[in-house]
Amino acid sequence: MSISALSLVLSRDLKRRPARNLLLGLCVAAVTGMQVAAALLDAASRRGLELGLARMGADLVAVPRGLSDELTHSYMTGEAALFYMDAAVEQKIAALPFVDRTSPQVYIKSLSGASCCSAWNIFLIGFDPATDFTVRPWLTAHRETPLGPDDVLVGAAIASEPGTNIKFYGRQFRIAGTLDATGTGLDTTVFIPIRAAYLMAKESPVKAVKPLDLPESKVSAVMIKLKPKSAGGSPAYRAAYELEMRFPEISVIQPEDFMVRVQKNLAATLGTLRSASYAVWPVTALLIGLVFGMAANERRREIGLLRAMGATRGFVFRMIIGGALIVCGAGAAAGMAAAAGLTSAFSRLIALKLEVPFYWPGMGDLAAILGAACALALLTGGLAALVPAISASRMEPYEAIRRGE
Repeated sequence: MSISALSLVLSRDLKRRPARNLLLGLCVAAVTGMQVAAALLDAASRRGLELGLARMGADLVAVPRGLSDELTHSYMTGEAALFYMDAAVEQKIAALPFVDRTSPQVYIKSLSGASCCSAWNIFLIGFDPATDFTVRPWLTAHRETPLGPDDVLVGAAIASEPGTNIKFYGRQFRIAGTLDATGTGLDTTVFIPIRAAYLMAKESPVKAVKPLDLPESKVSAVMIKLKPKSAGGSPAYRAAYELEMRFPEISVIQPEDFMVRVQKNLAATLGTLRSASYAVWPVTALLIGLVFGMAANERRREIGLLRAMGATRGFVFRMIIGGALIVCGAGAAAGMAAAAGLTSAFSRLIALKLEVPFYWPGMGDLAAILGAACALALLTGGLAALVPAISASRMEPYEAIRRGE
């Protein structure tokens, strides 16, 4: 029989048992959705971590002793970390022979519910444009344009256009540019010239609802660029150890620290999603096999009549396998769409709750994830229906009609 005849038979069979096919489709959708959600979360967090570490631009970051976790939390979530140390430590670090460059940063949080701040509870980072090597390179445009004393740079998620004004602690700033997206908390951060940050704090008792306590003798972190090995530099791990030995008042963060934290935060969620899908997948495959086996047994007379009218064994085989592939394909499509839609819609919430970066995968990675999930669903359906299909195709026409009466 022709392909059109096969299509007609499959369409009729699917319409005949909508509840059963819907149940199978939902099972496949649930399993596929969990797999896709786990893969998307893994890929998005890895991509976000890569971009976030590149955005950091530093080989090492020095913070007050014992506060490394607070900084990684802030970088991942965008929630402000408020801690300070003596600014003189930067000069001490810069004087070491294996250090190439240093640049200070101060961390501030805008007020909540205050008219003196245009945006509430925003993480503000004061940086030194003269020595900075971590912020300016991530401008989307005009990277070489000099910043004015009250020009600020904003993360990609800040909904303000360059050229507009923004106010913090009563001081007016002009948005000079927007940074490239990373999927980390830095996308919701505002970067202020460090001199303007200190002036903002100095003026805050008069201009702000609540004064900002930020002495010029304090910094929050020191970004460190190491010399290459050929120029007398040290590996990051060795330099971090020596810095902490020389200056017991600081903790030194390496890029690997961010990786470890992200992997730790993701492990439980990814493990739960994947374990659930692994547990349900064999049950779903067994259910598909049983349902199509029952369907073939119920359709003995119909199969016998088809064979009597000229249908080949291959036609019957393709009819059973085709039905399973259509149900699994539709279920996989629904599961993938649901997983991708929900993951995208709640990406910011996921990043905050799990404290991980989230940068949506590129089209190539997304196609690979969805293609693999769809192929696995179709393979499962085909293999699960294989035994019923072989059994049905081997039925003799007369015997099938007689037993089906």
